[in-house]
Amino acid sequence: MPKAYGRKDRVAALMLQETAQLLQQEIKDPRVKMATVTEVSVSPDLKNAKIFVSFLTDKQDEIEEALVGLNSAAGFIRSTLAKRLKLRYMPQISFAYDSLQTEAMRLDALIAKGLNKDAPLEDDAQS
Repeated sequence: MPKAYGRKDRVAALMLQETAQLLQQEIKDPRVKMATVTEVSVSPDLKNAKIFVSFLTDKQDEIEEALVGLNSAAGFIRSTLAKRLKLRYMPQISFAYDSLQTEAMRLDALIAKGLNKDAPLEDDAQS
């Protein structure tokens, strides 16, 4: 029976914590502004890891530029993580944009727009 919180999940949690700290303190690339690590997905064999990041901007060209900057720094980030985590094998890393936060804000705005209509509610019309 597999553990509820297996090695893959523990490695992902450690990578998330260390990558977030690394991006905040050591990456000086101006293209990578205010990147937030939202999730790390590690393959079952621990050979590959996908790091999901979000940004404060919603401009697609700035997001793509930041992802290029992050993926170009992937070697430095991987070697720094290997030193900090002391794993036997450090997974290959790649970065991907996490659009969940942007989509949540868009849906929230749509809901707010729907609630703020001037039309009376059905209950009010029947009274």
